[in-house]
Amino acid sequence: MKRIYESGALERTDDDPFTPDRRSNDEKSGRAVNWAALSHALTPTAVRRRAIDVTVSTDKRRYDLGEPVELVVSFRNRFPFPIRLRTESPNRWTWAVDGHREASQVPRAVPDRPAAFSFDRGECKRFRRTWPQRIRITDDEWKPVAAGTYTIEASITREDAAKRGLGDATEIEIRD
Repeated sequence: MKRIYESGALERTDDDPFTPDRRSNDEKSGRAVNWAALSHALTPTAVRRRAIDVTVSTDKRRYDLGEPVELVVSFRNRFPFPIRLRTESPNRWTWAVDGHREASQVPRAVPDRPAAFSFDRGECKRFRRTWPQRIRITDDEWKPVAAGTYTIEASITREDAAKRGLGDATEIEIRD
């Protein structure tokens, strides 16, 4: 009795219609569809802006003075197709405390060149940050905040983010 691998039954020839296609990926790419690019080309800009839902949340509503604040910023594509939004910076999103970007008064040295923030269909991107209840005054100096109410915002890096609904804000209270 011959074993199957000795019988030649597993050998295949190039003219066999049941052999796998051995063309390179470059030859196959002519048939592949880049759905993200197609969606970007066909979806109007106004619709793309409405696709992304932005939420910013904290683990608590009230904090003791000096207690770190844990932030979660979520960006969710509500549509069943890929979405890509243009941004004004390679930093695709930003957060701020009472208008101080990333809790800092020091301007960031990020190049002014556009980029894109891409989402697969239904994709949700979550980012976590910790705010130590300090505002950056200079490159090496941080000032603790006083007790009070603070607004934490997050948005996609666009000048029209607030107007287009591409941002969110939440308030926290810091107590003595």
